[in-house]
Amino acid sequence: MTPSGAKPAPATGRGARAGASGAGKGGGKGSDAKAPKTPRMQRFKQIIAVFNMTRQRDPKMLPWLLLAVLAPLVVGILLGVLLGSIFLFAVLGLSVGLFLGLNVFSRRVQKTAYAEIEGKPGAAAGVIDRMRGDWRLTAPVQVNRNQDLVSRVVCRAGVVLIAEGRGRGPRDLLGAEVRRVKKVIGDAPLHDIIIGNGPGEVPLPKLQNTLMRKPRALKKDQVNALDRRLKALGGAAMPLPKGPMPKSVPRGGKMR
Repeated sequence: MTPSGAKPAPATGRGARAGASGAGKGGGKGSDAKAPKTPRMQRFKQIIAVFNMTRQRDPKMLPWLLLAVLAPLVVGILLGVLLGSIFLFAVLGLSVGLFLGLNVFSRRVQKTAYAEIEGKPGAAAGVIDRMRGDWRLTAPVQVNRNQDLVSRVVCRAGVVLIAEGRGRGPRDLLGAEVRRVKKVIGDAPLHDIIIGNGPGEVPLPKLQNTLMRKPRALKKDQVNALDRRLKALGGAAMPLPKGPMPKSVPRGGKMR
């Protein structure tokens, strides 16, 4: 008999070790069995959704995609027949085809995304907002009733002012912001860009490459100081027209 108030002795031996190991394994499997599969399934569903959306808006995507995949495969099989190693050249052709297919798919998706937001207020800000790197965006810093606007970016290249809209409005806003910014940036480089397809303008699909090619003239601490001075200026005098900034462009211009 066990005396009252005495604690029962802990279980020892093989039975206790088996029970402990069984509980540990059971708990681990129950909690972590589905964890690795969830991100992969979500990513796969996203790719399918993007593929279906792009195919609806770009009927030429599927023919180009099939051509990019099948052409290297056919060439590889023909080389294998001629050189006597069909399997090796078929695998090589398929690898090249898959690589080209992914490249074509990424470019068609990017083209469709730009077409969706081009011409909408804040399209350039949406592109910059999804770029990789240190791009300190303030949008808008100038805006008028026609939804023409100017966005400001502080980066290693200095200060970049980006105007969007039609007619004379974007240029007037850009000129006003240039005069305002010059009062506080000192000797820091100042660049201005007008989004459009006319002379001296930068098309929206080329905005990312245009920014990436700007020479880096500032160090990180200089960028921090410049950003603090410009934030003191505040944003636009008028509120941005209602509606979300378009953000449907892939980060870095490509699918991730």
